[in-house]
Amino acid sequence: MGQGWTRKLASKGIMYWKTIAIAILLTCVPITIVSFINWHVGNQYLIRQHQQNNEELVNDTARQIDEQFSQLVQYAVHMISNPILKPSLADMNFVDQFEKTQELSDTLYFIENGDPLIDQAYLYVAKQNKIMQPMLGLRALDLPADTIAWKNIMQSEQNIFWTNQLPRPFHKGGSTHAIVMKLPFNSRQSYGALVLYVNPGKIQLNAGSEQIAFVLDGEDTLVGQSDASKQHPEVLSNIQEMLSATKRSYDTQSHFQLPIKDDNLLVSTISFEKMGGIWTFVSGTPSSAITAPTGPYKHVVIIYWIGSLCLALALSWFASNRMYKPIRRIVDLFREGKAETTPENNELKYIEEKWRLHRSVNETLQSNLNQSIPKVREALINQFVLGQAAHLSETEIVEKLQTLQLDLSGQHFFVMVCRLHSLGKKRGKLTAKDIQLLTYAAVNLLQEMAERTASYVHIVDFMDGSFAVIAFMPSTLPAEERKRPLMQLSAEMLDTLRKVLNMPATIVVNGPTEAWTDVPYLLEQARRALSYRSFTSDSQLLDADVVLEQANLKVEFPFELEQEFTHTLNLGLEEEAMEILIRFVEALQNDGAPEWVVHQGLTRLRNNLFRSMIQSNHNPYAIYDGMKLQEELEELRDANACIEWFHAKIIKPYMDALNRSYHQSMKHLVDQIIVAMNENYMSDLSLETFAMEAGVSVSQLSKAFRQMTGINYIDYLTSIKMSHCKKLLVTTDMKISDIAKAVGYQPPYFNRMFKKLEGMTPGQYREQFNPVHVNKKQA
Repeated sequence: MGQGWTRKLASKGIMYWKTIAIAILLTCVPITIVSFINWHVGNQYLIRQHQQNNEELVNDTARQIDEQFSQLVQYAVHMISNPILKPSLADMNFVDQFEKTQELSDTLYFIENGDPLIDQAYLYVAKQNKIMQPMLGLRALDLPADTIAWKNIMQSEQNIFWTNQLPRPFHKGGSTHAIVMKLPFNSRQSYGALVLYVNPGKIQLNAGSEQIAFVLDGEDTLVGQSDASKQHPEVLSNIQEMLSATKRSYDTQSHFQLPIKDDNLLVSTISFEKMGGIWTFVSGTPSSAITAPTGPYKHVVIIYWIGSLCLALALSWFASNRMYKPIRRIVDLFREGKAETTPENNELKYIEEKWRLHRSVNETLQSNLNQSIPKVREALINQFVLGQAAHLSETEIVEKLQTLQLDLSGQHFFVMVCRLHSLGKKRGKLTAKDIQLLTYAAVNLLQEMAERTASYVHIVDFMDGSFAVIAFMPSTLPAEERKRPLMQLSAEMLDTLRKVLNMPATIVVNGPTEAWTDVPYLLEQARRALSYRSFTSDSQLLDADVVLEQANLKVEFPFELEQEFTHTLNLGLEEEAMEILIRFVEALQNDGAPEWVVHQGLTRLRNNLFRSMIQSNHNPYAIYDGMKLQEELEELRDANACIEWFHAKIIKPYMDALNRSYHQSMKHLVDQIIVAMNENYMSDLSLETFAMEAGVSVSQLSKAFRQMTGINYIDYLTSIKMSHCKKLLVTTDMKISDIAKAVGYQPPYFNRMFKKLEGMTPGQYREQFNPVHVNKKQA
């Protein structure tokens, strides 16, 4: 029987024993807590009873202390009315008048023994700086500290007052608490004072052997204390700190606890008015002294606790067996019909692993389904909006999307097409990777913003810096007001792109429509409306319906500027050609031409220039070999970018080709003229003279000179003369008029020309850059 019982227990798993342990804890812990609470509640009851009884004792003790000091004050007032304490004491010769001095000493001795609170009585004569006390006799205050301390008591405006800072003279120990009465009493002019030092041990505190008691004066200074208080000196500072934070008045009471040496001190305080201040009586009793009577009953509580635990153990054993039966039944269900290679001793862990296995299989299937549904849904929407599923009817596409967890009922649809502007005046041309990253960031921003308003958002990325946002909106607003919130949202999107990505963009809004089959048409129309944006601003918001209605507006093409540009550029006049190009673009913009018209106008201008180049025996295909001019032009989104691109990509290469095509003899002629100008700049050299000597026309020579040097003949000659003048101003002390004549200028003309070119007069230039003048100025 013992072996069968052992095998039965061994077949139990960890869960069985855990159940027993939990049951024991659930029954034994409450019993232990209840027993502790009973013990604690009993002690707290004793403490509350003690506090109620102690409150009456504290009030009685405070009244006794008040009466003791009141009697002392009345006795002192009665004593100072003695005729012997008359004002003539101020000038009395205590040595010569020996009898009166002895009588005065006897009076002080009588005062000291007249009240138990009086420890010592001193007579102070301020004028003679002397004091008298029966034991000390008559002595002069020879210590400066004593002299200052005793003179200070005469500064008080009160005739009778309490002090706790008056040390006894001649280094006599003892309490510094005293009652000071000026002599004569109630007189405007005092000749001295009667000082009664208090004996703290005579204050009746009514304190037991374990009770801590203090008497504090108006400044919370200790006046008297019980014998038990001396064993806990740290308590006084803590109590004073607690009282300093409390506003007290007459008859103010308070109760609090202080920790002292593994115990708590139950403190009660009461305040009373005495000698112009609020005095406080403090009484404290250790909690252990209060709960000491309950000690003999402790074994009763322990016996009750042990008996309750034994009963709880028996009930726990029975309850654990009842709770374990369902768990064992589940384990048997999992093992039914299966051979377990390694039996699991932890039943709950075994059930958990089996359940986790079943749940993992289920979650894997559900996860695969959830992951595939959004991808299939997006693929179906992309296929439909791009026109690849046009064979599906409205009903068919709605049913397919419903199976993919997207309900189209009660929805209307908008299309927003956004294009980022990757080229501008403030931003250089971006790489394909930059455009891809910016587009990705913009897609995430706009999708997050659209989801705040729309019930569903679908993004179509066209991989060219533009993308479409298809928004599903509930049909709650009237038809005429449905577009307004979407236009506001689009404006916020443009502002967000400009602030966050620093990217200008164009957004075209088209819709709404209640038929899903109309979405591909809305998308196509919105993409078409993108090319109708104007060049008047960086970011633009367009309504596709409004833009396409104005698509047939006529724009007057500036043919005259086109011909003038080609002719000027063929002459090699680059700056004049740039001015004509700017006027050409502005003419298109002033007529309100959209983006695509400006692009077409620049394309026509480029083709016209190519035709002119072919006619002048220049091969444009060789000059612009490998350049994707049309693709780069279509990426430009503002007028300044178009002008800069046309100058860099079209005009500059053509001008370089023109410069290279000049005859070698013309280049040699210009080089000779430059040498002659540098050697004879002071002479009157004219371009006509050089042209006549070379046998060429002045215009041909002027054109060649400008193309090869970058500036015209006169400006080049002026720069040579000015350079020589600046050198003479810095390195010589020649007069400015002599320098002007040395380069062939009249002084007035030279001064005007120099200031125009350098921004200062010749004299200012010399003063600023001549080393001699600079050194003088520094000295």
